[in-house]
Amino acid sequence: MSAHPKPLPPLRMAGMLMAERCALIDAREKQRCARCGVVIWSGGSRHHRKFKSRRGGDEVSNAVLLCGSGTTGCHGWVHANPVSARMVGLALLATDNPLLVPVRHAVYGCDVWLDDAGNASVTPPRLAA
Repeated sequence: MSAHPKPLPPLRMAGMLMAERCALIDAREKQRCARCGVVIWSGGSRHHRKFKSRRGGDEVSNAVLLCGSGTTGCHGWVHANPVSARMVGLALLATDNPLLVPVRHAVYGCDVWLDDAGNASVTPPRLAA
């Protein structure tokens, strides 16, 4: 038996589940970029706060709507500036739990915690006892 159990694989979605996930994210962000607040009707993308390369999954809490792609707009800024992006909750470490790291969110004008039901809250989540 290993002293360190193998981590669970990240959540991956496809088809209707992915479409529902995207709809929850877009509604939470009010069709606006989470970083700059610009209205996005096309040309935006859903960004994994904990990158897939860091075992980030497709949970709603791990995603925000950003303008641009992984190389342009605010989405490009996150990938080009990971330290600054981490300071505002848009880039997480492999050990971070997206539910527990707030995002400085342009739409809400403050730091918010994101949940997997598509909500944003100014109140930190309660940890299970």
